[in-house]
Amino acid sequence: MGLLDRTLGEERVWDMVALGSAALAGVAIRQALQGGWKLVKRDEPPTNPAARSVGWPDALAWTLAVGAAVGVGRMLAERGAAAGWRKVRGRYPKGLG
Repeated sequence: MGLLDRTLGEERVWDMVALGSAALAGVAIRQALQGGWKLVKRDEPPTNPAARSVGWPDALAWTLAVGAAVGVGRMLAERGAAAGWRKVRGRYPKGLG
């Protein structure tokens, strides 16, 4: 058991690891989506899909793309973090085994 575990508890340490990996994945995926949007549409993605100035097709496409990609990316990041946790600690975090 490491210093962080003794100080914060293993569950809190795992929460921080999972949150950090999910946040990094979310940022990376959003940037990749923005680049893809610019490449395909030759325009900036909508900053606010709910704005009246954004057409329905672009609003729906952007919202669905971001929602799906970020959701899947966060799940993959957390599973990867759990695999790393298992490799280091010999078991998965509580609730993921």
